[in-house]
Amino acid sequence: MASVTVISIGAMGLGIAKVLQTQGHKVLTSLQGRSEATRRRAQSANITPLENDATVISQSDYVLSILPPADALSTAQRLVSAYASDPSLRAGKSHPLYYLDLNAISPHTARSIASIFNKEAPDIVFIDGGIIGNPPTPPADGSLVDANVWKRPSIPLSGPPLTSAPVHGDSLAMALNTTYLGDAIGTASTLKLTFATLTKGFTALALQSYTTASRAGVLPELQRHLDDYVPGVRDRAERGIVGCTSKAGRWVGEMEEIGKAHAEEGGWGDRARVFGEIARVFEGVSEVDGAGGLKSAEEVAVALGQVLKE
Repeated sequence: MASVTVISIGAMGLGIAKVLQTQGHKVLTSLQGRSEATRRRAQSANITPLENDATVISQSDYVLSILPPADALSTAQRLVSAYASDPSLRAGKSHPLYYLDLNAISPHTARSIASIFNKEAPDIVFIDGGIIGNPPTPPADGSLVDANVWKRPSIPLSGPPLTSAPVHGDSLAMALNTTYLGDAIGTASTLKLTFATLTKGFTALALQSYTTASRAGVLPELQRHLDDYVPGVRDRAERGIVGCTSKAGRWVGEMEEIGKAHAEEGGWGDRARVFGEIARVFEGVSEVDGAGGLKSAEEVAVALGQVLKE
């Protein structure tokens, strides 16, 4: 089967790595610049470690970039530089290396990265993508062999079709639960970010609503009115508030990329600057000490309110 390097092995990368392993693919990861925690996760999941970008280029059939948005461009540039400095790294390979950028980046950023590959490493095939949903989880009955029975995120792709890749591209496309949106770079990123506009944007509004209500002493009444007049909204809001606490730092960059997408692709121009302000909401959450350990929306609202006072 294929050799797939996943960069990096966070919660999403680890889940995707496990799905690929169930289908017989060999999963590798680059440890260049990664933390000791990442090394331990890779080791515990039987993921083959690669110590530098040169070995990523020489030993991979595919690279999946799954990173905070702020790291997407620099990681791509690193790999392109490694290849450009020594094209012989792919010597003896009868097929090209495929690079799937699955990060939450704007279409403009995706096209910029694609341009770098086209100019400096034209033999590497760039595919635009995104991840919509939570990390993959196996079925309750423990069945691990069939990827289709896992609960998986959706992965839209655009650019060269993955199913046409010569090294088990069709198997990889199935395991990743991909949807092909056409040959234009940026299309997949647009779908990802317009989806996140609603999901993560709603969470940002919920954070502001709950924090303000908490500071004013009317949070219980807000919750009661939500239950009475918009059933289901309270549960969704509170799951988002608690769930974002461990991810808020990464969502800062994602909201900034969302703003770029709306400004450029949607034609909103300066009116899309609102997403820069939404990014500051998640920045505030990331400044709450021990935010990841908070178990209720009420606790998050109180803690965030304290940060806002400082």
